[in-house]
Order: sequence, then C-alpha cells, then structure tokens
Amino acid sequence: MKRYFHLLLLFLMAVACNKTDLAVSEERISDVRAIGDFIRNNYDLSLLSAALQQTGLIDSLNAGGPLTVWAPDNAAFKALGVTKPGDFSKMNQDSLRASLRNLIQTERLYVSDIPSQMDNKYTTMGGGPLYISISAFGNNADNFRATVNGCYVYEAPKRNLSLRNGVLHLLKGVPKYFPQTAQDFLAADTSLSLFVTLMKKSGQWDALKNEGPYTVYAPQNNVFLQYGLTADSISRLDVKRYKPVAFSIYTLGLQPHHIFAGDIDILGAYNSRILLDGYGISPSGSINIWAPNGNSNYHSPGAIGYAGGMKGQDNLTSNAVVFRLNNIMLYPDSLLIK
Repeated sequence: MKRYFHLLLLFLMAVACNKTDLAVSEERISDVRAIGDFIRNNYDLSLLSAALQQTGLIDSLNAGGPLTVWAPDNAAFKALGVTKPGDFSKMNQDSLRASLRNLIQTERLYVSDIPSQMDNKYTTMGGGPLYISISAFGNNADNFRATVNGCYVYEAPKRNLSLRNGVLHLLKGVPKYFPQTAQDFLAADTSLSLFVTLMKKSGQWDALKNEGPYTVYAPQNNVFLQYGLTADSISRLDVKRYKPVAFSIYTLGLQPHHIFAGDIDILGAYNSRILLDGYGISPSGSINIWAPNGNSNYHSPGAIGYAGGMKGQDNLTSNAVVFRLNNIMLYPDSLLIK
C-alpha cells in the first residue's frame, strides 16, 4: 500500500548494516530440521515455542509446506511484557492462535524474493495481512533493511534460514493485527476514552470506520488529564475557535497515510516530514513536529513517544495503524484563532 509522504529529503547516504551472530542456534542452513523442530530446540525462540505449543500449532510446522515463518525472538515478546511461557495460558487462546497463524505464510519466501519497496502486502495462514517493506540499503539482500508490520527483521544470519519445509526469519518485534476498524479498536480501549471524546467533538469519529487507510495517534487518558482536559472540558470545547490542525493532526487530517514507526528508517529519509496545514510531522522512534515558521517543538512538546514502548506502536487494524501516545501533539491554546 502506497504512502503519500511529502518528503523534504529522500534517501540520505546509505549506511551498511553490520552482521550479527546467530545467537539462537548453532544450526547451519544446510541442516534439514523442519521449522517446528528448529523453533522447539532454540533457546532464544523458547517463548515463541511455548506459544505454539500452548495453541497446538508447533507440530503443524513440521508437516507439509512450504512455509515461511516470521519468528519474534524472546526479546520481542519481553518488550510486550511476556516474560515466561506461563503468560500465554492467561491469554485468550483463540486470539493467541490467530496471532500466531498470522506469522505464517504458505509459501517459501526469502528476503531477496520481496520487491524493494514499501508495503508489499501478503496474506497469512490466519488470513491477516503482512505489510513487508524492503529498502536496498546494505551490501546484499541478506542485510537490506526490512520490516514486517513495522517490526524489524534481523540481518543475516538471522534471516533466510532455509529448513526442510520452508524458511524462517527472526523478528525484533511481535507483529500486531486486530481484525477490526480503528473506530472499534479505539472504542474498546478504555485508556483512550478521552481521545474518543475528542474525535467525536472534532467531527472525525465517524470517518474512522471507513476504508482508510489511516494513521491515528491517540494520547492516553492520563496525558489529557495532565493538561487539565477531562471528558467534560473536552465535550465543552468550541472547536471552531481553534485552527483545525489542533485536532486533525492526530489523524493526519484523515489523509490516506499508512505509516509504521520504522518507515522513515527503512526509507533512509531521516529529514522527511508529513505536511499538514504548514506543520511538518516526522514520525519514527518518536515524533517531532515543526511549526510553519520552521521551529521544532514550537507549538508542541519536545518529547512525544509511544505509551508503553512497543506496546503502543504499530497496532495494525483493518483500516489503520494506531499508536498510543505519552503526550499530546500540539498545544491547543497556541492554536486559538485570534
């Protein structure tokens, strides 16, 4: 899916990726283990193995094929707060199983097989989408920058692991997909209820059930409360007294953007900005905003990040990518119409 970036500077000098050791195993690519056995016998994939066993999927990865598995390592699960195998038993098992099936493709796919562009869309065994972005930075496809639903793929030798019935790639994050609209996702999250109130007040709520694609930045309730914004005060806002960007910035003006946190890094366009009513927004590992006068953090906080780290970013829904924020994006009082 295309992105409609307004780029001020495209593709800075490419920096070659350094190779890392394969910490998960001393397996050689020439070994003939099936995918399920490989996962089961690698310490750094022990949490993934536990999840697959919990849902009865591990043995299916030894049968049939060819398959491609995008495998989050233990560090990826721990970043989401999953620290031990027993944590999976506390989860909704149907949802867990669906999430795991959305890491599996019914084809053998190497990184070199994927076009070097943003948002190559594939469908998984679970029916969910995988948006795989590849950028030809690095000396060969083993080290090209790559993400899957916003999660970084490890460089060689932790990718393109050729096994008896398919290929396995290790991920630095856990891809998240919610088979619902952004509107449904936001409505179900009680920590975002004040943001929902703001979306309704500013006339953007109904659009969030449409096809999109959208990118939505949603400050958590505690953020609004820190600025003295409650459900009551938001509902009483006279939005006509403010420049539209004060509130439309959270949906990027409902323009057809579909942005993951790692996209600017994949593009290598570190000075790129999305333009909205004269404001430049640079979304990556954190968010920086430039005012029309060219000053950064002029009408916005100096630190805008994702609430809960990886938990808050790259939440893919059927029509949007949703981020939970730990700060507001613009100070509303600085955008009053005089």
